[in-house]
Amino acid sequence: MLFRINAQSEGFEDALTDRGIPYVVRGAARFFDRREVREAVTRLRGAARSGEDGAGADGGWVTAVRAVLAGMGWAAEPPSARGQQRDRWESFQAILDQAEEFASHEGVEGSLAGFVAELDRRATEQHAPTADGVTLATFHAAKGLEWDAVFCCGAQDGTLPITYASEAGPDAVEEERRLLYVGMTRARRELTVSWSAARNPGQAPRRTPSRFLLPLLPASQQPQAKTRSSKIARCRECLQPLTTAAEKKRGRCAHHPVRYDEGLFERLRAWRLETARTAGEDGKSLPAYVVFTDATLELIAEQKPASLAALKRINGVGDNKIERYGSAVLELISENS
Repeated sequence: MLFRINAQSEGFEDALTDRGIPYVVRGAARFFDRREVREAVTRLRGAARSGEDGAGADGGWVTAVRAVLAGMGWAAEPPSARGQQRDRWESFQAILDQAEEFASHEGVEGSLAGFVAELDRRATEQHAPTADGVTLATFHAAKGLEWDAVFCCGAQDGTLPITYASEAGPDAVEEERRLLYVGMTRARRELTVSWSAARNPGQAPRRTPSRFLLPLLPASQQPQAKTRSSKIARCRECLQPLTTAAEKKRGRCAHHPVRYDEGLFERLRAWRLETARTAGEDGKSLPAYVVFTDATLELIAEQKPASLAALKRINGVGDNKIERYGSAVLELISENS
């Protein structure tokens, strides 16, 4: 089984242990051997002994778990940095996920002491000697290796590509694509690629398959397009949900390469600035974005409409702006041809 980050191994270690299936972890310590996990369990044990338990309170002891992890650097939002800092956060988040799962099974009668005992049980079982079995490894650790059957797990957007890669730009996203390629090509005979619709059972299914898989998926598994009942705007290139107003206006994710005519875009911006100086009532100046936003100018520079009707079809161009600025915009486009 191959996955993007080390912390993902914990769920598979648990499941394999419960079913008596031997496994080996390659290229990383087992979950309960990791330094930050050992330290977290020690602190949780100390909190339970000192009475910071919250037993009997609805969710009180889970709040205590959050407080202990927060003191070690965990936060509700994952860090934007990659590497060790992100790995530590994922380990802490995995412990919190276990706490919430344990609470859902035990109900309000659960306790921090009971949860620590559960962690100790899992650690003991996962440290039992294992023979050759299922290999658990990250995509990085799998380079140069091959198996008859490979399961690439957790191939959902936000994990592949991982969130901070999307924020870093196109080069980082392409590196994530290469990682998935490494994983998929480790299989000699059988390859299975899976993703989860939610992080934990019972949560709302908001995750979508990795954008890298979209060209390979059958129509029945493609993310649903925007409908009247679902007002989710999606990127026209990768079909991922668009999150910011600028992305929604452009119709594509911010990390995709620029596709508009940059020279024309700059001329349109210069025209817009000059126009805004006298476009208000009584010749007063307006903010430049009131004439056209940058996102609208980018679409104009990309599509280069040749008529007022074509210009009007662009997002951000209505009847009023056609009447005021349409002819000037078409003239600029014509001069650029």
